[in-house]
Amino acid sequence: MANLRVLFVTSRVTYMPDNYLELFEEFLKLNSSWVSGLVLLDNLDTKTTLQSIGLPFLGAKKIGLQLIRNIIELPLKRRENLFKNYKIPVLTWDSMNSEEALDYVSKNKIDLIVNLRTRCIYKKEILTAAKIGCLNVHHGLLPEYRGTFCDLYALTEGREAGFSIHEMVEKIDAGKLHKVIPVASKEDIKNENKYSYLNYLKKTAPLEAKALYDLCLEIENEGKFPQGKPNTAEKKVFTKNPTKKQIKEFINQGFVL
Repeated sequence: MANLRVLFVTSRVTYMPDNYLELFEEFLKLNSSWVSGLVLLDNLDTKTTLQSIGLPFLGAKKIGLQLIRNIIELPLKRRENLFKNYKIPVLTWDSMNSEEALDYVSKNKIDLIVNLRTRCIYKKEILTAAKIGCLNVHHGLLPEYRGTFCDLYALTEGREAGFSIHEMVEKIDAGKLHKVIPVASKEDIKNENKYSYLNYLKKTAPLEAKALYDLCLEIENEGKFPQGKPNTAEKKVFTKNPTKKQIKEFINQGFVL
């Protein structure tokens, strides 16, 4: 097929170190010609701001301060400037289900949409708008571990932690699996006196960039998604945002949040 046209989508504010800047830097170095745009979904509202301020008081000081730092640094437009240097457009939308998003994907003949840490639930129209489809980077090891903060729960439970890349369908955390990448082994977790969740997240960004690059290369060569693996498991574990009590328990175990 002709040169792959990829649209990256992430939240305007995340708790990833530097708002995912390193992932974009690494991917663009590997092949900027694939990237047709970056979408920042505008999730900065009163609720997000209050949550960021409240996290340190819940005990998650590092994550809270990182989130606050990411908000404070938004006017610097580091991601926007990075893409501008490559002459790649950056757009800010409220949702990927908007008419604006559908129109852009159609007019720009986007082949592939890559979703990175957003809480947007894609509807059928946008899932089928891109020629090849949509991918999601899920922060847990599928097919067993689903929901939010899967990697954090894995670390605190002494299990292998990592991320998965899967096709997006209407059902959340479903769709064929294409990459399942371990980041921290049981031994890694056991051997560190105090395991830092933010340090773990810093390790994931370049690994995600490389895994996405490898998968995009396969997609471009085949002109479609590779065969992939079924995203099914006999036992599925669903996790959600940890409570104040759970955060305290994690810290008492020796985890740095």
